[in-house]
Amino acid sequence: MLSAYRELWQREPMMRRLLVVALLADIAFGALVPFVNFYLTAELKAPERVTGAAFAGYFAVEMLLKTPFGALSDRIGRKPVLLLGIGITVTMATLMALTRNPHHFLLLFPVAGLGVAAFFPTIAALAADIAPEEERGGMIGVLNLTYFLGMGISVPIGLLLHQGTATYRYAFFITVTLLLLSGLFILLLFPSGKVVPTQPLMPRKKLRWRWKAVRLSAISFPVLLLATIFAFTQMAISMLVPILVPFAQHVAYLSGISEKTVDLVMSGGVGVIAVALALGAVPMGRLSDRIGRDPAIRLALLAGLVCFLIAPFVPHIAFLGILGVIAGLAWLLAFPAVLALSSEIVTEQERGAAVGLVYGGQGVGAIFGSLLGGFIAEGVKGWQGEVWGWRAPFLCGAVAISIAFLLTFWLSRELSRRPVEADEPEEELTAPTASDPTGE
Repeated sequence: MLSAYRELWQREPMMRRLLVVALLADIAFGALVPFVNFYLTAELKAPERVTGAAFAGYFAVEMLLKTPFGALSDRIGRKPVLLLGIGITVTMATLMALTRNPHHFLLLFPVAGLGVAAFFPTIAALAADIAPEEERGGMIGVLNLTYFLGMGISVPIGLLLHQGTATYRYAFFITVTLLLLSGLFILLLFPSGKVVPTQPLMPRKKLRWRWKAVRLSAISFPVLLLATIFAFTQMAISMLVPILVPFAQHVAYLSGISEKTVDLVMSGGVGVIAVALALGAVPMGRLSDRIGRDPAIRLALLAGLVCFLIAPFVPHIAFLGILGVIAGLAWLLAFPAVLALSSEIVTEQERGAAVGLVYGGQGVGAIFGSLLGGFIAEGVKGWQGEVWGWRAPFLCGAVAISIAFLLTFWLSRELSRRPVEADEPEEELTAPTASDPTGE
């Protein structure tokens, strides 16, 4: 497992810079998004519909603007778009730390989504720029590494700060500080023009022709179908946003954990899960390279479906943590497979737009998921009680994952029907002979 990270680190200098910047940014965003939820639900006691609406607005901005920002990075370069995203999020996080009115988040949090919409598709397109096509899943797995490491660092720190200060607002200042540091690294270390991966030294080769499927436009049916799969998957996940914190606390209390120590237990659990998933990020990305994009996506969706069906009925917080690890591994397998596939089936000039479109599909699912999750929880709570109100979004999410799974077969059919064309000559290794010791 560790050899996968060592190989990437040693081979590609730009990957080292990407890893540092992405880690700083993901610690920052890892402090922002979960603690907006904690701050609203646990500290400000916002109603579920307010929390759901705030997250829906945040995801709506992401959905609408990730594709334009990805296309913008194709035109003006990755560096200025990354800096723009960081500047917007820093401003909004500062304002969120200064307010105690939950209704202000209906504006501030969605505007913060502007920065996220600029940052994430651009950093993903940059990772795709660095990696050769056959290793792209492993390179995009680096983004999962930084995401889970960021969560594993920021969430425990934020919960420990809450334990000592009785407020979640300091997590926002962590976000501001680390994003400013990330922006400084981008400004000083990232090139302004196109990033070209370092080519390893190779033996002498001769050329042969190969065939490949025709590259598509970023706005084509298979890309839209891939975005739809991502949308239903994210819808399932976002249905849990309004209820995950109180549900996890409920399971913790059932497990005999006191109210005074629940923050410590949850912070330790989140940290352990996140670090474990971070270690598996690049290997799982490389697994998607080996078994194929379509099978990787389907396997991940099946694992997620099992988790969503079992989680609402777990009797102990430890079982919930185990299911969290399984669901996280499924995400680690699916995320690089989806992004790598979206970047492989389009032309190089539209790679950022295609990645942004897939992220946009994720935003659509997040909007409807967070809204539906809040309304479903409140509706079922008034009908069947509080516990079933927390369980219902899990079961509805399982339906959404099932739809995404079925759509993967349609996607495979559409991709298999693409015409083929002659690719540029590919170099092929030849063995040296007695008459030609150089292998030429």
